[in-house]
Amino acid sequence: MTVIAKGWKSAGLPKGSFSNKNEEFQNGVGTSTRLQVATLPPKDASMIAVLAAPDAVHEIPLQEVRDEALTGRIGQYIKSTNALNLDPDIRVLMTRLLRVSPTVLLSETLLSPPNDAVALEKQLPTGCADCENVPLLVGSNLEDLFKDIRSTKVNSVEHTCGGIKLAYTISGRLHLLSNAFTCESDAFMATLVHDLSGPKPKLVFKMTGGL
Repeated sequence: MTVIAKGWKSAGLPKGSFSNKNEEFQNGVGTSTRLQVATLPPKDASMIAVLAAPDAVHEIPLQEVRDEALTGRIGQYIKSTNALNLDPDIRVLMTRLLRVSPTVLLSETLLSPPNDAVALEKQLPTGCADCENVPLLVGSNLEDLFKDIRSTKVNSVEHTCGGIKLAYTISGRLHLLSNAFTCESDAFMATLVHDLSGPKPKLVFKMTGGL
């Protein structure tokens, strides 16, 4: 087993388990397993345990690139599409383009309600408790990586934040770890892993929970 985070990985060994039944925060997992690792991970790192040997798991750097035309296309799509189910007056603050491989390009777009835009712009690129983040797989079509956990309410005010945390390969297959949560409360959090080796992102792991 391998535990991996940005800039770090270690072999992991199971060291006992415990029940989650009495925990206030529920994630749908009845029993959790403690893992022992050889070296300490970075503080507050987003980590994922992979059922593969360390020499089969490799981090892939996320290289930020610039393309003003593509950034404009993404912003226009986010403002105009109904597929993301956003507030109609949402404001695009910033879009980052992240190159993962010669054929895979990702984007993260930070959004804000218009009344909060001025305050949020002063806090970029980290955002704050009232922002929204839209991670997309960029190609001939723009694929929403939060599609499976995004609110289905019309013009939802449950701002979904979080974003892309880590890209890595398992025996050559490209995977992406991302986290999502609602800014307004601890009512919802999610951990997602997508397999990006095919023409479309395939959700291979989803864990959701809340109070």
